[in-house]
Amino acid sequence: KSMLDYDALNLKQFLPGAKVKLLGRDQLATVADPLRRRRDVFRAIASPVGSPRDKVRLLPLFYGVMTKSIEELFDMEETDTLSCLKNKYNFSDEFISSFFAPFLEGIYLSPLEMQSSRMFHFVMKMFTVGVTSLPRGGMQAVADQLERKAKELGVGVQFGSRALSIQSGGDGNSCEDFSVEVDSNENGKQTVNAKSVIIATDFNVARNLLDSMGENEQKSVTKIPQRSVGCIYYGFQSPAPLTDPVLILNGEGSSHRNKKDFPINNVCFPSVVQSGYAPNGYELCSVSILQNALSEHDRDHTSLDMAVRKQLSTWFPDYTNDIMDGSKWVQKGIYTIPNAQPAHYGNEDGCANVHGGRDCSAFQGIRLPSGMFVCGDHMATSTFNGALESGVNAGNAAMTFITEPQTQEA
Repeated sequence: KSMLDYDALNLKQFLPGAKVKLLGRDQLATVADPLRRRRDVFRAIASPVGSPRDKVRLLPLFYGVMTKSIEELFDMEETDTLSCLKNKYNFSDEFISSFFAPFLEGIYLSPLEMQSSRMFHFVMKMFTVGVTSLPRGGMQAVADQLERKAKELGVGVQFGSRALSIQSGGDGNSCEDFSVEVDSNENGKQTVNAKSVIIATDFNVARNLLDSMGENEQKSVTKIPQRSVGCIYYGFQSPAPLTDPVLILNGEGSSHRNKKDFPINNVCFPSVVQSGYAPNGYELCSVSILQNALSEHDRDHTSLDMAVRKQLSTWFPDYTNDIMDGSKWVQKGIYTIPNAQPAHYGNEDGCANVHGGRDCSAFQGIRLPSGMFVCGDHMATSTFNGALESGVNAGNAAMTFITEPQTQEA
């Protein structure tokens, strides 16, 4: 909130809770959130998603995340999320498969047994104290606002320039201790000199840039596995099959989710939430697909598109003919992001599960040259919040380094 002007973003909210497609049911089931919408308490009780015991067992989960601070949640003993759901809260396998799996795997892009229980508690707290929203103008509006604020402070922003390598030759007291070779779309290769450098990239790019400095220590850094995700967008004439601004989860079970013939994890209609996401009289459908389904289609976008359409038509049978007709439900794009998130649980060193962020003057525990800093979600938590948090840490460190006298080492 301190970094963004929410009013200027003109945020529109999703409804609390979710719709769930259950196996063998034609109608979408509702998972209501009576904590944020008290009038939904009876809908929550009557929902076919989860048994009465599962719903009772939600109470200690919500009580815990609501009464504990974020710091306290991250101090809790860490396990994988699947073990946490089963052993700590005693949720049934059916409830986990129909709700928690598609919900959390859509957020953290990996199976529950590869997710951190600390990150699970963190995101559940965020959903109890806040609301999921979309800005007018798309998510790019957030970056545009940050850019405008930076320029107002006199910061120069240059796009289309890829950093190729970094060289350090200073002693920390020069105005130009680092030389960064960049490849600009407009000016070709050129060198940018700076007293301080912040590497604000994903983990792999940061590692490669540090390798370019000839720092042999970086060669020993263990790579953090990256999580992949895909998204297909469809445009079509109004109305949308679902006119509630709500997330739709694939609760049909592991046999019908994240597979070649059943690739969908979750669906939403962004234009129902934020009308400007589609022209007047049209709607936009967004379908999220996780790594396993992407791999099974092996970059065959035609087969992936067809599998998604077939599965969608079983969710919205009244719209089957339109969904299967490429001239009516027009594919607007298929996007695959191979490095969407760093892993945040496992035996890998430096997983992205540190609230408050790691020391930005070190990379995976290895000290960086004086004046060099690293930020990104891999330096904190694998969330937008973590990326911004680590960026603030690195920016403050660079400002201190530039403005304060540096002490020479003996």
